[in-house]
Amino acid sequence: MIESDILHITDVAINKFKEMIFDSGSSESYLRISIELDGTKMYYNLDVIENPFEGDSIYNHSGLNVLINEEDKDLLKGTVIDYISDDLGDNFVIDNPNLITELEDDSGTGGCGCGCGYC
Repeated sequence: MIESDILHITDVAINKFKEMIFDSGSSESYLRISIELDGTKMYYNLDVIENPFEGDSIYNHSGLNVLINEEDKDLLKGTVIDYISDDLGDNFVIDNPNLITELEDDSGTGGCGCGCGYC
């Protein structure tokens, strides 16, 4: 696993991201990780791009150049990105301890209060 002061990316995820960049046709591409907020939900964008955006910082994870915008750094701090294969398919899994919620559930761990376990 590779760690930066912002996030942790497992070796399996790094290799999958490198495949995505190779498949994009440009060896000079970056993986840009960004966050969109929508009420009580947090969405992640994992994009392969050729040029950093204004305000992006570059982190190198075992040869993988990762871009993170200054505005998203605090929301990504402590996040672990992995890639898993299971009965449901192959997917990136993002474990972020900084989930944004408007309501706290009874456990104090966050959530919208609906009880589904996904919020």
